[in-house]
Amino acid sequence: MDPATSHTAPLATLPGHRHLDGAFQGSFAGTARDITVVYVRPWYRRREYYLDGWKDAVIWRAALVECVATACSIYISGQFGMTLMNSGITQFAAYVGIFNSVFLALFIYATATATGGHLNPMITFTTVLCGLTPVPRGLVLMTAQVLGGMLAGGALRGSWGHDRAISHMGGGNFFDPTQISAGQVFLTETMCSLSLLYLAIGTGIDPRQQVLYGRQLGPLLVGLSLGLVTSSTTGIAPGFTGACMNPARAIGLAIAGWNWHDHWIWWLAPACGSILISLMYGVVPPSHAEIDDSTANEGGQEVPGRGRGDNPGSRKASV
Repeated sequence: MDPATSHTAPLATLPGHRHLDGAFQGSFAGTARDITVVYVRPWYRRREYYLDGWKDAVIWRAALVECVATACSIYISGQFGMTLMNSGITQFAAYVGIFNSVFLALFIYATATATGGHLNPMITFTTVLCGLTPVPRGLVLMTAQVLGGMLAGGALRGSWGHDRAISHMGGGNFFDPTQISAGQVFLTETMCSLSLLYLAIGTGIDPRQQVLYGRQLGPLLVGLSLGLVTSSTTGIAPGFTGACMNPARAIGLAIAGWNWHDHWIWWLAPACGSILISLMYGVVPPSHAEIDDSTANEGGQEVPGRGRGDNPGSRKASV
């Protein structure tokens, strides 16, 4: 490859990166997220954002891995929930926080280079709305994640048996309507989804943060974010398991316990959180301060894209 042009080629085609199916701007794999092309038009006005990639084998390979990884993660999460319920522990916020922090970080580390490491339709949907994950990749990954959740639900039901799965409500998302209303749960789920997304984008995807703590620390910080948010809601009302923030996990545990009571909450609330954070991301992107400083230094002239700090969809392609 010509050294003079290699810096402008897509990262997935560069030597040493051909194995990175998770090389896209919405990936949690920091080393695979170098931005090499910055567009003048915003993502929602670019035809290729909606159409390019349906026939790309890389995306379908990534989807297969994402499906398996999501199934494994939700299966382990469900087993942990069942273990807590059988242990007789009544105050388990600390257990949930520590488990989720380590659990999610390890799964992202194991999966990010192959798929981007989202493992959650809420994360993928948000990155699509933020212009970080093209629509074809996003839809394929979300489908794989939901399928993975359904597979995990069936496996959990088989592991526990019908009676235990039903009596323990699938080890997952449920609430007692005599203690907390559906509206309260919906608001809790929406705000927790918004909080987790804010932290995940800020620590796991924002390219400027790599300068502060390096490229490899992002997944750990995302895991800590999940641990913080989930542990804060596990004890707010008797009979409420806390925020879920993952529709794939919700459908998996619903299948395990065959509990569809107010199931819409676990889908609509994360979607609302995704829309809210993407609106903020669109109005005030993470690189807004750098763009303003650059414009001021250049006397108000538009500057070419400069790589990792650029906001996709705001300026011309760098050459």
